[in-house]
Amino acid sequence: MTLLARWQQLLDIRPEEGRSVGLFFLHNFLLGIGTILVYVAANVILLENHPETSLPLAYGVSALAMLGAGQVYAHYEHHLGLQRVAVRVLLAVVVLMAVIGVLVVTGESVAAAVAIMAGYRVIYLLTNLEFWGVSAVVFDVRQGRRLFSVISSGDMPAKALGAVLAVLVHHHTELLWLLLLAFGAYVGALLVVRATGRTHTVEVRSAARAPRQQAVAAPLRRWLGSSRLVLTMCLSMLLIAAATTGIEYAFFINVKERFHDQALVMRYVGTVLALTYLVAMLVKLVVTGRALDRLGVRPVLLALPAVLLAGLALFGMHGELGSAGLLLYLCGLFLVQEVLRRAIFDPVFLVLFQPLPAAERLQAHTLAKGIYEPLGMGLAGLLLLLLPGAGPLAGLNFLFGWMALAAIGAGLLLYHTYGHYLAELQHAVGRRFDAAPGETLAAVLPATPDMPVAAQSIVTPVAPVRPSVKLPADEAAIEALVAALGAKTARAAATDQLLAHGAAALPVLIRTLETSSAGPIIRRVAYLCGQLPVAASCQALVALARRPELTYREAALRALRHHTPGLAAAPAFRELVGQELLLARELLLGQAEIDPGGPLHEALDYELHRVEQRLFGFLQQLYPAQSIRDAQRHVAHATRERQANALEILDNLIDRPTYQGLQTLLEVGLPATKAARLNRLLPAAPVPAPLLATIVERGETTFSDWTVSLALGQWPADHIDFLLLLPHLLSDSRLLRESAVAALARWAENRPAAYQIALRQNVFLADLLMNHAAAIAHVSAAARVAVLQHTALFAETPPNVLSAIVPIMQEVRFAAEEQIFAQGDLGTSLFIVHEGSVGIFSGARQLATFGPGDFFGELALLDTEPRSATARAQTPTLAFRLDQEDFYDVMEERPEVLRNILRVLCQRLRRQNEAGAVNK
Repeated sequence: MTLLARWQQLLDIRPEEGRSVGLFFLHNFLLGIGTILVYVAANVILLENHPETSLPLAYGVSALAMLGAGQVYAHYEHHLGLQRVAVRVLLAVVVLMAVIGVLVVTGESVAAAVAIMAGYRVIYLLTNLEFWGVSAVVFDVRQGRRLFSVISSGDMPAKALGAVLAVLVHHHTELLWLLLLAFGAYVGALLVVRATGRTHTVEVRSAARAPRQQAVAAPLRRWLGSSRLVLTMCLSMLLIAAATTGIEYAFFINVKERFHDQALVMRYVGTVLALTYLVAMLVKLVVTGRALDRLGVRPVLLALPAVLLAGLALFGMHGELGSAGLLLYLCGLFLVQEVLRRAIFDPVFLVLFQPLPAAERLQAHTLAKGIYEPLGMGLAGLLLLLLPGAGPLAGLNFLFGWMALAAIGAGLLLYHTYGHYLAELQHAVGRRFDAAPGETLAAVLPATPDMPVAAQSIVTPVAPVRPSVKLPADEAAIEALVAALGAKTARAAATDQLLAHGAAALPVLIRTLETSSAGPIIRRVAYLCGQLPVAASCQALVALARRPELTYREAALRALRHHTPGLAAAPAFRELVGQELLLARELLLGQAEIDPGGPLHEALDYELHRVEQRLFGFLQQLYPAQSIRDAQRHVAHATRERQANALEILDNLIDRPTYQGLQTLLEVGLPATKAARLNRLLPAAPVPAPLLATIVERGETTFSDWTVSLALGQWPADHIDFLLLLPHLLSDSRLLRESAVAALARWAENRPAAYQIALRQNVFLADLLMNHAAAIAHVSAAARVAVLQHTALFAETPPNVLSAIVPIMQEVRFAAEEQIFAQGDLGTSLFIVHEGSVGIFSGARQLATFGPGDFFGELALLDTEPRSATARAQTPTLAFRLDQEDFYDVMEERPEVLRNILRVLCQRLRRQNEAGAVNK
């Protein structure tokens, strides 16, 4: 590992972020050099000219100048765009530098000093708005948490350098050289921001969002927008600015009173500033990100007002300190508040803006930094001018009193700010359109009594079905209805009647969940229990979720979406979360040992995806369900900002260990790296067995049949255990039986004596092998998966899912010129051409020709309507037919099949519309 890679790893910088972080760090470094040198120049002159009155006056004038500059910046940011504004800001700063240089050379009065300080504050504001505005649209909220402290640390060494230079200044005429250096630094920053614009998209783009349910009062929206987050953040910024300005004033005044010689004053102030900025840089780089990750947003955000209050409380000891002790105390208070403010508060404060839409984000930042922070400084300047003149002690008592009140007010506002932050995250990942609480897809696609069971399981309503008619309870009749759930022709009516029985059917339904081993029956009974909102059905579903068969667990989680299990079920769900994380660890460790591009690696990706989905299902039972659903929906979103908002809401909602495990699964990274992270999270986890043996041993209980079949295919002959192989030879899955027979053949060749013994002890093996030999004439299950993979309709569907379609693929053969279906026939089947060719005709006109890998009649899978054309085999043809009812069964078990089909059909429809528009 190179030194750069180690450094990036230490600072939690991803390799693809290295260039961006470097540009922003350099940008901030150059801005920091320029800003601190102007700051030094202003303070040198102010401390020479009655600082007791000139400093408060400078604060007030600076506040007015910053308010004006902030309004101008906001206007041009809105009308010109961020990229152009960033360049023009730096050009304006260069011009301001020239003006300040003239003032330094020609002016030694208080007015000139105040004007220089106001110029410094305006430059600080404009550069701050420019830097953080560009950062806010380039980085998302998750990157902000990791990187804002890193990129903003660039100004710390620059400010430390400026403070060291201040120590060398003995007369204000020497400040011109510092300003010339600052001028060069701003020109360099201008070049860097141009380079940033060439390599990044610096523009304001926001997706549409629904109106906020809890917005700012109408009279305040003109000034603060509609977000309560912005309101509390701006007010807290005002109070923080007032308190920190008071501390800065007290520190400078006491330094001036302690050291009358100007050179000593600047040496002392420069030393403190240099130490402050160096400490702040180290805290930003090493502490801020880790503290935010471990403690969360609220404790880190409250650190500054809490420490300010604690520090101000120590002022009660001033009577015993003396002048030297008081100066030391003020020096420490200034250093600590400056470090906390620059290194922790500002980066975290700015992270809170990130969930806002981009335009609101920039507006909020401009409000906080361009209006409310200057107002806080102006308020402090006004209060400082009102300090009692009866002695320094009375002045300090008054000063520290209102600073403590400001810190208390800021703490209270920041405490509520965190709640508004979570609300903004929820708003960012919520629906774009107004929806009633708890409304789901069922509002658009409600489940109806005549809808097939498979479709009902996909669009089930959130509100449980409450039949209006209660049928007499007859246990035998109910058992007959439960048995009828396995029959295609009777299951819809049986489902309706069981729902009509309501809670009276529960004893039989619960007994079925406990005793049945028929997967389709268990899934349908779980669905029925999900529609009955009583404690007994909830307990039965929780018990089903605890069974080792993961397909049953998934069915239980789907049904539990309609229940609120309560605290009693929480320990069971947390235990299951731990089991899922252990399974994820095993899968990642297995992936790390196999070929990254191989089919087994991809199959394990699907198994990990199932783990993720189950984890989200458990989280919906442990935390606010709608928030978890919104986050889950956006985690897989193509837009980076939505993904980041979803992860952020999870980070602030669920417990830390679970979040860290889930984040490890969701992140892009090497399996070995992710497994190592899970090892640290699960220190007591047992050493897993070899991957192939684990998959074969657990079989369909834990894995899809495709994953198991691949493991059987790669199982070395000398490691094959006949006892582990035996269940797969007897499996209901044709795919597994074929793979197990192939593994058995390898084992027989490697250990012929043991094979003969197995044949004698298991007499059914001979019949099984004979039946397998007879089936070889047909297309194998693995080959059928390959056929589906090469069909556009299923090309993007994982083979783990396609293997569930294999059992319903019926081989059909057609002679040349044989009609497959006629125009007007009722369509109930999809056809996939494997060999030969098929023509599609409307009357005598041929519309299309389909060859191997093509499919036709796909709408019949979803909608039973008359065929719109005639299909005829043009050559001897072998095809696979998928019937609608069978396909509903597959969708019931694997809803992702329907999602992929809908996507392909939408693409086809879009292309047809585009072609039609072109023809017009």
